[in-house]
Amino acid sequence: MAASTYRDGVEAIRRAADIVEVVGDAVKLRRSGRSYVGLCPFHREKTPSFHVDPDKQVYYCFGCQAGGDVFRFVMTLHGVEFPEAVGLLADRYGLPRPRGAERAEDGGTRRRRRVLDALEAAQTAFVEELSSERGVAARAYLERRGLDAAARERFGLGLAPSGWDGLLRLLTGRGFSVDELRAAGLVVPRRSGDGVYDRFRGRITFPIRDTAGRIVSFGGRALGDDEPKYLNGPETDVYDKSRTLFRLSETAREIREAGRAVVVEGYFDAVSLGARGVPGVVAVCGTALGEAHAALLRRWTRTVVLLLDGDEAGRRAAHRALGPLLAAGLEVRVALAPEGLDPDDVARERGAEAVAALIDGALDLAGFLVEEGRRTFDVASVTGRVRALEMALAHIVRLESPVARAEMAARVADGLRIDDALIREELRRAARQRTRRLRDDPRRRPAADAPLRPAEQRLLRWITGPARENPAAAGELMPHIPFEALSPEARTLLERWDDARRAGETWGLRELAEAVGGPAGERLLALAFAPGPDPDEKEAWGCVAALREEHVKRRLGELQQRIETADDPAELEELVREKLALAQEVRAARGSRPEG
Repeated sequence: MAASTYRDGVEAIRRAADIVEVVGDAVKLRRSGRSYVGLCPFHREKTPSFHVDPDKQVYYCFGCQAGGDVFRFVMTLHGVEFPEAVGLLADRYGLPRPRGAERAEDGGTRRRRRVLDALEAAQTAFVEELSSERGVAARAYLERRGLDAAARERFGLGLAPSGWDGLLRLLTGRGFSVDELRAAGLVVPRRSGDGVYDRFRGRITFPIRDTAGRIVSFGGRALGDDEPKYLNGPETDVYDKSRTLFRLSETAREIREAGRAVVVEGYFDAVSLGARGVPGVVAVCGTALGEAHAALLRRWTRTVVLLLDGDEAGRRAAHRALGPLLAAGLEVRVALAPEGLDPDDVARERGAEAVAALIDGALDLAGFLVEEGRRTFDVASVTGRVRALEMALAHIVRLESPVARAEMAARVADGLRIDDALIREELRRAARQRTRRLRDDPRRRPAADAPLRPAEQRLLRWITGPARENPAAAGELMPHIPFEALSPEARTLLERWDDARRAGETWGLRELAEAVGGPAGERLLALAFAPGPDPDEKEAWGCVAALREEHVKRRLGELQQRIETADDPAELEELVREKLALAQEVRAARGSRPEG
């Protein structure tokens, strides 16, 4: 039976979606007590601090304080809005999208959806064109490159119509506006300013997907000698090439299982290697590999193999890529195709075994730097060794571990026959400079500790846990909570929960975190992973008494300071009377449950 409202539909999807399964696609989880733990996909860490609770269906990272439910995880992982996350999970679990989903979208989300729909329609048109009589030459071209019908289908290869407006006419005929096609990057304004024409014409097309598997752009390869040989789609509201890797969504599971990603430079390299059974191959999309690419890779692996062309351009690309990859804490290995060949050439001419041998024989950082130093500089001369040393240290200093830096430096020194003491001193100097830069970078400053005190945490665990089964007990306790004694965050959380209780709802941690939102809501989810059982009603009353007592003691201290500095006898008498009354309040609060 279809859900009657949008909210009902969302809740049906929430019940069907297993957060452990969804998170497990991106994070290697292991069981730890009642929850699962793994390395956080949202920040750099070596010790797992990312927890998933299968009972409460929430996650929380104690390292970066990211937390939420299954929808929040999909939103953060893939960079989508809530309605889009709902749709992705509905599709994954074979459920209908909630009734009224389009009404729940804001203007930006609706525009993005139309752009994505247009790109999906373009993909259908490109695939049909390749399969038609007009695609004979293109199919023959792909066959010569070792890509048969099964490979074409697997990789979604297509053919853009050769005319100036074939796709334009087709998609406008299917209800898409010219503005939507421009927003998708599928058409280009004419130089005259009058009308538009197809961006991709007579080219093999490669669908580019985001991490959620949605087509966000295309790459196009000329069949003949047309320039440019490769044409890349423009950046749009749904496509940022600096944050997108070709075939990452399709190979994410392979990358996790293989324990490494293989990064190549071209679409055909990625497709050719994938077609021949090489797992975990991704490509940049017409741009250099940058920090966002490295962060994206780190979600799925800690090891990256750069497999690049065996020419000077390939070596330069390797050097450029080392910076962001090492800065992201990734282990990097470098493999270069034989001189004059690219990875696709190796796969077609020498087979998958030759590609596997290249990957298995990839040089680690020290090996690559030594080889590059010897190849590029005259290391027999002092000047050459100094320049080789500077080149190597520029990369080694990015290693986070001092032990790793020292070991790598020693290996480079041995390989370049440079005095070990000299390279250690240069490394220390470079490391000091880098440390100063990182210390001044506000993005790397540690997050503040959670502001909730222990008694506040226990009280929140009770009202979002056991108290849900006994709302009357919660109603009896709430009037006795000393809200003036609470931290601002605890006060907000308890007031929101009590507002919901008065409205007839009893929220758990997830619902309260969603209602509060922001960092406070995310921090609240840490309580799902607190050790030990949830507090019972007696302990909740004890927390209330402890908070009241703490508050009164703080007021007593303030009164004592005023008594010691008071000059007026009348004021002094009033302060002493107030202090005695507060002291009686402390004695009454200790270990007792207030009477109703």
